[in-house]
Amino acid sequence: MGNGDELGTLIQTLSTGEEEDRETAALALGRLGAAAIAPLAALLDEDRASVRWWAARTLAEVGGEEAVRLLLHALEDGDPDVRACAALALGQIGDGQAAPMLARRLEDESALVASVAADALSMIGEPAVEALAEKLEHDSSLVRLLAVRALSRIRSPRSVPALCRALEDPSYLVRYYAQETLESLGVGMEFFWP
Repeated sequence: MGNGDELGTLIQTLSTGEEEDRETAALALGRLGAAAIAPLAALLDEDRASVRWWAARTLAEVGGEEAVRLLLHALEDGDPDVRACAALALGQIGDGQAAPMLARRLEDESALVASVAADALSMIGEPAVEALAEKLEHDSSLVRLLAVRALSRIRSPRSVPALCRALEDPSYLVRYYAQETLESLGVGMEFFWP
């Protein structure tokens, strides 16, 4: 079987197969790399949300700049499950250029998408600190909570100024996570010499 035949078979399985077969196809397509990008991009335009979900899931395996571009577009999908899958895929790839768009998803109407976006930002780590720090100024206490929890998992010294400001947040939970993170970073600790 030629490479084109294999690619076509895997894309067909990804579109119509059983769940276990789809997962196997996603992993195999990931190993094909850039050759899988164009057919996966086409699947992101499918009518069926389940197919778009599997395309986003597979792009996490493919990785690379073009996969990130497609996943950023999928963050705007009308289906919350597809948006959540795209967010998680971006977190798995770990490209910092996705941080601003993922941070916007902390405001998603779907609590699942917002939570997965926060997890994805945590996975991205240091490159996400600035976008998360900005969200600590948001009007919504839920958005601020998601942002501070993500910052608590990243534990970056660059987040200290924003976390210090969050100590004055109206939300007890935001203040709690800010204080816990600052303590884990050694900020505000006092040492007593015998």
